[in-house]
Amino acid sequence: MQVNLRDPDNGTPAPPPLSIDARSRVDGRYVIKRLLASGGIADVYAAEHCYTRRAVALKLPRRAGPQERARLMREMDVLSRVRGPGIVELWDGGERDGVPYLVFELLEGRTVEGLITARGRLSVGESARIAIETARALARCHAAGILHRDVKPANLFVTPGEEPQMRLLDFGIAKMSDDSPEQHLGGKLTREHALLGTPEYMAPEALLAEGEVDGRVDVYGVGVVLYECLTGTVPFEGTYAEVLMKVSSSEPVPVLEARSDVPPELARVVTRALARAKADRYPTMDELVGALLAAAPNPPHIDLFGRLPAPPEALVRAASAATMADSPGAFQPREQVDWQTRRKQQRAPYITLARLTLANGARIDGRLEEVSEGGLQFVGDRAVPLGESVKVRFALPASGQMTEVSATSRWNRTVRGSNATGVQFTEISETAQQEIGKYVAIVSAPD
Repeated sequence: MQVNLRDPDNGTPAPPPLSIDARSRVDGRYVIKRLLASGGIADVYAAEHCYTRRAVALKLPRRAGPQERARLMREMDVLSRVRGPGIVELWDGGERDGVPYLVFELLEGRTVEGLITARGRLSVGESARIAIETARALARCHAAGILHRDVKPANLFVTPGEEPQMRLLDFGIAKMSDDSPEQHLGGKLTREHALLGTPEYMAPEALLAEGEVDGRVDVYGVGVVLYECLTGTVPFEGTYAEVLMKVSSSEPVPVLEARSDVPPELARVVTRALARAKADRYPTMDELVGALLAAAPNPPHIDLFGRLPAPPEALVRAASAATMADSPGAFQPREQVDWQTRRKQQRAPYITLARLTLANGARIDGRLEEVSEGGLQFVGDRAVPLGESVKVRFALPASGQMTEVSATSRWNRTVRGSNATGVQFTEISETAQQEIGKYVAIVSAPD
């Protein structure tokens, strides 16, 4: 069945979707490799420059219509005016058969939305750190006369490293200080946002169309992000109409009721940032940054690979029984071993996100499923050559602290359609080994 899509403003048929696939060449310069993300207005692809071989992220509208073109041209204009830490870097732009495209740095990591989805909620320190870095990036935008107006976890990206970095994404509905009247609140672009945006993250004045918006619309957005990081849910949830009613008639559940370990000072920052009346919020993003810094409990590194919620006990037991029964162990016992070796061979189920780095620097993101004092089982999207020297980064099972160990791959097999690799530690800190040993002993103890 063919659906006749129509422009919501004038009822005219919507333009057809663009035909994009792998190996498509954009503007004779970029070759599309694969789809990275898909949104309501545009898709983002991993691509490569034809001549320099530079890997990039390429953003193309999903349809070749005037509204889609306006969105991307607007984003290009905005990002040409604001640069700096915390803001996604625009490298290039142009047109493909009359359709604009944008070229960005290709980011490695995950969105804050992905972190929340994987872990339910984040630590207090991580939540504060994300809010601080987001507010700092928005302060740079405001200083350049730009309001983002679409602050949400899906538009916040965290890159890994010794010091994970934040990037603020998607400036398609940003408002600039020199906008023409038709681009102000009530203009075509903003009406489109009301139809296509996410109401849970919109400030009340934008949601209710209560006059002109200013920097406090982004202050509210940071408040929603912080609330969701801390609690795992948004202040008001539902359809546009449901959120509209809740915003008009009720207050969100206080942070301290949803999570008791949040410092009262940080909870007060959330409450003020989420104030129904914009006059009651922080007047500037700089003041919000200052308040967050004062209230934050020494925010730590953002843990991109923190533990996932533990599986049900029955699942853990079943997984343990299955792997011990029919799989080659990561560390096969020899006929004669001493008690220390036997203790290192004892394994326990442990599910957590992890990163494996090969000797050539290539990285494989995946998860752990078992650990022992002598090694672990890593599951990723591709196999690891046998005998390969690797490094594995993961969170320790008791403290949650990140550690990196050196290891050697010993076996490969297929687990539920994924590649599993058993690795044997060659270098591990005494602290990490002791923590793993205690965890294995507790989990493996007979009932």
